[in-house]
Amino acid sequence: MYRLLEKYFSGKCTGEEYQEVVSWIKDPANDLFLGGALKEKWKESLEKDNKIQPDEQLLDSIHHRIALKEQSKRLRHIRIYRQLLVAAAVLIIGLVIHILFFSGPSSPRDIITHNVTVPYGGKTNISLPDGSVVWINSGSTFSYPTEFKDERVVEINGEAFFNVVSMAEPFIVKSSFGEVKVLGTEFNMKAYENEPFETTLVKGAVLFTGKNGKEIKLKPGMQVVVAGGIFESGSVDTELFTSWKEGKLIFKDEPLQNVIARLERWYNVDIELKDDQIKNLKFNGTIEMETFSEVLELIKVTTSIKYSFDRETRVLTIASD
Repeated sequence: MYRLLEKYFSGKCTGEEYQEVVSWIKDPANDLFLGGALKEKWKESLEKDNKIQPDEQLLDSIHHRIALKEQSKRLRHIRIYRQLLVAAAVLIIGLVIHILFFSGPSSPRDIITHNVTVPYGGKTNISLPDGSVVWINSGSTFSYPTEFKDERVVEINGEAFFNVVSMAEPFIVKSSFGEVKVLGTEFNMKAYENEPFETTLVKGAVLFTGKNGKEIKLKPGMQVVVAGGIFESGSVDTELFTSWKEGKLIFKDEPLQNVIARLERWYNVDIELKDDQIKNLKFNGTIEMETFSEVLELIKVTTSIKYSFDRETRVLTIASD
């Protein structure tokens, strides 16, 4: 299949081979291998020493991939978990397009900053020049250079999980709330605008420095939260804040307004809480492969709510029952 994918990417498939590849891509069991193949294409584009020119054959294959996705939508209903996997692959293709068409000619000394934007309803992961791996959540923008020098500096607006390779050069993640500095570690960082900032440490050690210069050191299993300029830190169950990268949302006594904010990004929907008194209703549950309608029914059973959908505004309204 790898040989056929190479021919597919280069636009050299026969009609019979093309149909075989299309059928293989449609099978959800092949998503993991497909994602790996797309990443390899992306890495190849990064490693090219010559001036990068638009690859018309690759563009044609991408058009085939987009057409396939649209055709799949018309033929059958796809479960949300499947949509997220496909969205991750499409995001990687989008990054390849960005590199091919927008990076422009460069010399070996140029350092280009790549911006990876993940829309609502999707998530993806990338490997950085130093070998560190970053999982990027929906509704986020992540920026990183093509090459690290004395410091490894990246920036996040949204949420990301980092598995940082240990090196002498510090690894720094910047956000509008401050920065996190590490040498080698695993941690989650949530820095969405208009929401409390969170850094949750899984392994290693990090130093968070706020915009006001205040510093907080974290040990594994600890979290720092910044809301309204107030810093709080303590021990937490890290799985509650990192399970999203495995395709799960876990809630434990979570206020409904926080749950809704995460569901909006996860399912790419607009939700309005009509009654203020339901914002602080507590919700417990795990969301993994459920469709959005199934999630709403789960919340309805556990929190005594009712909901309606306005087809004109395409906004879902939740009110107390």
